Formats: sequence, C-alpha cells, structure tokens
Amino acid sequence: MDDRSRERFEALWREQGYRLLREDGEYRQLSESFRLKTGGDFLLFGIPLLVGVVFMDMAPIERELLRWLATAAVVVVAFVLCVWVKSATGGSKSAAEVERRVKERCYERFRQTGSL
Repeated sequence: MDDRSRERFEALWREQGYRLLREDGEYRQLSESFRLKTGGDFLLFGIPLLVGVVFMDMAPIERELLRWLATAAVVVVAFVLCVWVKSATGGSKSAAEVERRVKERCYERFRQTGSL
C-alpha cells in the first residue's frame, strides 16, 4: 500500500510540485534572496565594475583585445565572488535542501489527507 501511495504522490508532485514550492514561504524567501534589496547589495554588485575599470587601467597588457578579454574574465570572477559572499552572509540553505523538505512535508500531508 505504501509503495502505491508513494507512486501516486510522485505523480501528483510532478504535476503540482512547482505550484506547491511557490506557495511555501521558505522556498519563496530563498528564491528572493538574490534580489537587490539594500544599498549593500547594490554596492556588492557594483564592485565587479570597479574591479574591471581598475584592472583595465593597470593591466600590463599591450594588445587592446587581450586587455578587454582579460578584463571581462576578471569582472566575471569578481561577480562570482560577490554572489558567493552574498549567499554566504545570508545564511541561506541550498534550493535542493529546501525543496526536499517541502516535498517531505507535502508527502506527510498526502499520507494523512490523501491530497496535496
């Protein structure tokens, strides 16, 4: 019986899982955590531009095209680091972890009530 109910739940989850995730407060908070909300967020994402401008002026690369490509690479790395800093300081959990918890809660509710 438990295997059949699990299969039925998985089918319902495939159909309605995205809607259930959007309705969950913890998942919604996680998905909104990368939005720019404060002045610190704007500063954090402005840093890669500043790094790019400084690198462009100070790079000892004679060829213009190579300097632009190197600057683009430095800006991308700086942006990735800023996103990592924002997520590390926010203390947020991974999306997969939150989705697994929401799915477990929905499965328990499904076992008790028979519907999502």
